[in-house]
Amino acid sequence: MKTKTFIILFFIFLLTFFLRVYKLPQFISYHQDQVRDLIYVSSHFQEKKLILLGPKASVGNFYLPPFWYYLINVSYLFSPSPLAPAILTALLSSLTIFFIFLLTKDLINEKTAYLASLIYSFSSLSIEYSRFAWNPNPIPLFAIGSFYFLYKYLKNNKTLYFILGLIFASLSLQLHYQGAIIFLFYFVILFLYKKINLKNFLAFILINFILVLPFIIYEVQNNFSNLIGIKDFLSNSSTSQLKFFGIPFFIKFLIFDFSNFLGNVLFFKNKILGYITLLIFSINLLFFLLNKKENNNLLEKLLNYFIIFSIFMFFLYKNSLIDFYLLFLIPFVIIYLIFFIKNFLPKFILITSLIILFSNIIFNPVYKKYDNTYLWINELTNKLSLNEKYCVEYDIFKETFIEDKIRYMFSISKNPPLKNCENANRIFYICQPAICKKDLKKTYEKLSFKNYTSINVFKVLDN
Repeated sequence: MKTKTFIILFFIFLLTFFLRVYKLPQFISYHQDQVRDLIYVSSHFQEKKLILLGPKASVGNFYLPPFWYYLINVSYLFSPSPLAPAILTALLSSLTIFFIFLLTKDLINEKTAYLASLIYSFSSLSIEYSRFAWNPNPIPLFAIGSFYFLYKYLKNNKTLYFILGLIFASLSLQLHYQGAIIFLFYFVILFLYKKINLKNFLAFILINFILVLPFIIYEVQNNFSNLIGIKDFLSNSSTSQLKFFGIPFFIKFLIFDFSNFLGNVLFFKNKILGYITLLIFSINLLFFLLNKKENNNLLEKLLNYFIIFSIFMFFLYKNSLIDFYLLFLIPFVIIYLIFFIKNFLPKFILITSLIILFSNIIFNPVYKKYDNTYLWINELTNKLSLNEKYCVEYDIFKETFIEDKIRYMFSISKNPPLKNCENANRIFYICQPAICKKDLKKTYEKLSFKNYTSINVFKVLDN
């Protein structure tokens, strides 16, 4: 890569990262999954215990391998704050632009590749899912990375590309089960292009064994409970249990949900433009299928195969498909739209790409609304931790996980509360209005906070 190219790409990377960390405390999601992961990683980190399992899958009774928790561990080395893994997620998302650039450059040209990278930078859906820590969120990087190295391996036949592509595919599967599409595609393409020999097959088995070794250790120690859970999920999934499975649901998904996803990624959440993009993609796929024998461009073929394979896998999936199940497709649909323009409007590819880019810059809606959960909990814990020898009592519905969120923030403060209120100089009572139970023998002073909160916080004046 030329020095000039790298400098331009580096500035695009910095811009992409800035757009994802801008006012991060206002936009970070700090909810059930985030506090669950932080507590789990924190306890293992402090006890110096090896993490063997990842988060629980959102379907079925089984857990993922632990790659996501290892990523959180990296951020935990720098800070235990909920902001740390969110920043890491933003960083991983920002790295995606390098793969988008490299693929678009090979597919079209360098100038268009810069614009494709910038469209990703300003993509509404990408920004939304890049500024909080959640195991599906880094998957676009690993999906496009696996695809890039697969393409390079087929083109150059270098073993290093094979290994890197396999690692990216395997890690995407560890992040979320939508990664199964990337993993299976990698294997299917190697088979179709007759790249599976004994050496590659053994490398395939060995690399995956190493990457999931902690998971395997847990399974051996626990009578293969997760593998049994996966088997039960696959065997128990039936059309009677899952209402929307079948051709009608699939058509509904394509027309409404997938078009909405396209609008969210490419056109500042505009639904009408999402429908138009779905029509554009359909035309491009049909054009490819009708002219497949005449097309000798490896990258064009792979890109079309990946889109077709993904759609086929959506048909097989027996449940609802919402945006976060499709995150792996974000970089691909950006490249694919540019690819369509190249095929049908080659003279207008630069100007059309610029229009898409500037429309996303001008109309981007992702900085208008924000989640204040982290803000008020951070404000609450900071204010209360200014007291000496204090303790906190709670009456909060367990299902809300609010108590867990508050307790974790107290645990990482420089002055955490006492565990036993008998020795405290000051007691604070935190409760939800529906279940607040004040002691009639005590006097309470209600505290107010700048950011809205759905709970009440009281200072006990005569404890």
